[in-house]
Amino acid sequence: MKIFEATKVMKRIDDFQILANLSLSIHQGERIAITGQNGSGKSSLLKLIGGIYEETSGKVWRDQLRIAYVPEHFPETIRFKLYEYLMLMGKMNGQSKSIIHEAITQFANRFAISHFLSTPLKKCSKGTKQKAGIIQALLMKPELLLMDEPLTGLDDDSQKELVNQLNQLPAETTIIFTAHDSLLIDHLAHRVIRVDDGAISSDTYKQQKERVLLIRARIPSKEVITDMQLGPQKFVGDNLVDLLVLESESDQALRLLLERGCSILEVIEKR
Repeated sequence: MKIFEATKVMKRIDDFQILANLSLSIHQGERIAITGQNGSGKSSLLKLIGGIYEETSGKVWRDQLRIAYVPEHFPETIRFKLYEYLMLMGKMNGQSKSIIHEAITQFANRFAISHFLSTPLKKCSKGTKQKAGIIQALLMKPELLLMDEPLTGLDDDSQKELVNQLNQLPAETTIIFTAHDSLLIDHLAHRVIRVDDGAISSDTYKQQKERVLLIRARIPSKEVITDMQLGPQKFVGDNLVDLLVLESESDQALRLLLERGCSILEVIEKR
């Protein structure tokens, strides 16, 4: 389902043209990275998609969606404490106080900012403010999530947690973000749009690699599986084995293991 379409759009601020002859369609559930050099217009395109910018000329159509936006730079004028701010943003989505409180607590733990919840936002570090911006967007349960350089100011663990949280969003959630590094592009984006001098210079769909799964099983003996041609095997002691299989072959592998008296301990994606 199409949620956004721009046709020959130009955007001008004062005498400066920031977007030129831009045509673009976006469909529900897409994961799109917008790339380009600083000043290329990628943030302006993000704002056009979200309706923060209106076109100067051309035609834009937007579906009526619940949108959450994470700016690159968190506003400095907010006087709330971190918890108060997040609670307010959650209430704007019509959720009960208890549900919002539980979600804030969980997100704060995952992003390691629990000890800052009582701190005024103006006294928080750039990284903590960035996390606050991300959490408020996730609390909105958006249909369209827009993020401008969301990894800015985040430590490595928080970057990985953000990727994890985004990959857990419903498949119908559309995610569009600007980025200059590879983490989100590699682990989230299905489509990459490059912007140069305010125009789209390339728009490509990434070839999706089939996932590789690690199956750990308890086995009666090594002989039980030595003739199973299911991919690389690694024995862990005498009664455990790790198997690497393609996702398309995982059902067959699990069935064969169970038929031979093995117990499945875990199945995880191998990164």
